[in-house]
Amino acid sequence: MHRLLLLGLALAAALLLTACGSSNPKLIPQDRADSLNSAVDDVASRTDDEDCDGAEEALREARNQVSELPAEVDKALKRNITKWLNHIADEIPKDCKPESTPTPTATATETPTETATPSPTKTPTPSPTDTPTATPSASPTSTPTVEPPDTGGVLPGDDDG
Repeated sequence: MHRLLLLGLALAAALLLTACGSSNPKLIPQDRADSLNSAVDDVASRTDDEDCDGAEEALREARNQVSELPAEVDKALKRNITKWLNHIADEIPKDCKPESTPTPTATATETPTETATPSPTKTPTPSPTDTPTATPSASPTSTPTVEPPDTGGVLPGDDDG
C-alpha cells in the first residue's frame, strides 16, 4: 500500500512538474523538471527493488536538484516539493522492506521419547519330573504246598492189613 502511495505521489509530482514551463519564471524550467522526475522515478524503482541505500541516494539527488533550482522559482513551490520529498524519505524504510508474507512459525513437535518396552521375561518352563513308573516286581506266587495224601494215619507203603 505504501508503494502505491509513493508511486501516486511521484505521478502527481510528474504532472505538476511537467506543467512547468519556461514562460513563467516562477515555475520550474522544463529541463530541471525532467531531471527531478527522473530522480523521483529512481527512488520509486529502487524502493520496489528493495534497494534501500539506492533509494536514499536517489532521494538525496532529488533534494539537491530542488536546492539548486533558480532563485526565481516560487518559494511556496520549492517548499511543497521539499515537504513531498520529506514524506518520501519517511516512507522509504517501510516501503523498501520485502512485503511480509506470513512465515510459518515452527511449532513444537513432540519428539517421541523412547520408552523402554519391557522384554518378556522367560518364565521357566517346568521340566517334566519323572514320575516313577511302576516296575513289575515279582509278586509272591503261591507255591502249592505238597501235603501228603490223607492216608488216615497209615503210611503209604504199609499194607498190613
